[in-house]
Amino acid sequence: MNCETIDSIIDDHLVARLSSAERQQAAEHVGRCARCSAAWAADEVLRGEVIADPPPELFSALARRVAVAPVRREAAARRRWLWVAGVAAAVAVVAIAARFGVGGSITRSVPLSLNVISSAWPPELAVVVGRDYEVLPGATARPAVAASGQIEVIEFFMFWCSHCYSFEPELDRWEAQAPSDVSLTRVPAMFNPDARLQARAYYTAEVLGKLDAMQDAFYEEIHERGNALTSRPALADFFQRFGVDAATFDATFDSSEVDARMQRAAALAREYGIVSTPTLVVGGRYSTNPTLAATDSREPFQTMLAVVDQLVADVRACHDRCLEAARQR
Repeated sequence: MNCETIDSIIDDHLVARLSSAERQQAAEHVGRCARCSAAWAADEVLRGEVIADPPPELFSALARRVAVAPVRREAAARRRWLWVAGVAAAVAVVAIAARFGVGGSITRSVPLSLNVISSAWPPELAVVVGRDYEVLPGATARPAVAASGQIEVIEFFMFWCSHCYSFEPELDRWEAQAPSDVSLTRVPAMFNPDARLQARAYYTAEVLGKLDAMQDAFYEEIHERGNALTSRPALADFFQRFGVDAATFDATFDSSEVDARMQRAAALAREYGIVSTPTLVVGGRYSTNPTLAATDSREPFQTMLAVVDQLVADVRACHDRCLEAARQR
């Protein structure tokens, strides 16, 4: 299969009619092609949504949101991220329409203090909700800082996602320099059967204590060696290189412990409304991704991490103010 075939399958709504062999061919192409993987993931989201009639103010609200986006963008960055923005925009419209009930009210509440985060950034680069990051549904109901004092940053990723592969070195460097009260957790997204299979392999490696050695190797095997790792036998062979025999792999791959971690990952993705990768979630309250970061003229990955740093600082400052207020009571 090629990109044109994938386009025709999606445009003509033929996904459900594919034979097993055709599905395998499509999965192999999508696993290699960043453009088609994003389109396929967006199509899965669209097919899974039940859309209510949008309220009259929906499109005016979208117009206001577009108006605040910065107009500056380097031509090269615009070409590089145009298709990402297009896919994400389609998903965003569906998600926003679905979020409005029959009565037309918005189900999430964004406190005024969350609209613009003050920071050390110059005023023209202020971090703005809706442009640089999103406030997650139910954000205020979640503690942004854990009882241990840690602020958790979660990366939702997929091994076959080319953007996740490119982002990984940047994220590793950021993690190495992160403050002691910030922790990074990686959670595999599961938008299709291949992604679910690789998510199970990820947690298998984690349970076996092999993840540190295998994290980068997963990406390299797929993106550098061309081994898609989309079958159980291929994964078993891959694990053998790291000293895991077939019996141990099978027992762990099918274990209840891996099942529980898979269920937790799926629940988190649903709770946070994850529709693209890589996506970073800060303190269970905010999320950002390369599509949002592409509105800035700098590199999207660097911008995304800079946004995360500002969100972490805001969470920390809010937490400190709450502690101080409690002490003064």
